Amino acid sequence: MTKLSIAALLGGVLVLTGCSAAPAPPAESSAPPEVPQVPRPLNVRKYEQDPCALLPQAAEVFGAVRNRKTTGAPIPACTWNDSTNSTLTIGFDPAAGGLATIRQDRSSAGYFELAPSIDDYPAAFTNVVDNRSEGGCQVAVGVQADLTFTSSVVLRPRSPSYADPCAVALKAATAVVATLRASS
Repeated sequence: MTKLSIAALLGGVLVLTGCSAAPAPPAESSAPPEVPQVPRPLNVRKYEQDPCALLPQAAEVFGAVRNRKTTGAPIPACTWNDSTNSTLTIGFDPAAGGLATIRQDRSSAGYFELAPSIDDYPAAFTNVVDNRSEGGCQVAVGVQADLTFTSSVVLRPRSPSYADPCAVALKAATAVVATLRASS
């Protein structure tokens, strides 16, 4: 056999071996699902420094009896209390970088679970500590590609909604999205 024939024969064996090998199984991914995109960015400028104005219906949505604006904090927020002294806090987090960044940051601590979209705006249950079984829940809602607001509740055991704090956080977030859409 000539060197050319041997090379051709070996090349054919390599091709046949490559073709007959079983395909590699798909790599399993533990990555969370992709975060949906914000359909139409909402204008939040009017509320960035006055987040208490985001929820004018706080008494109906949460049973709020008083509120206070957080000043001097890194993120503008407003906290309402109900008659059981449970709290609802709404605030923007301009440093969070949107839901995709929050998801990435929560991969090592806390939790990130996609929530039902709120009037087509993507939402996720997320926090650095999972206290949902203890009356706490936070939902982040994407209102711009790189901006979210959070609706966070910490319910006292005597609160009638203690067993389902995420329903309260979603209800408040839905009201906030309605406020933002009406003013955009």
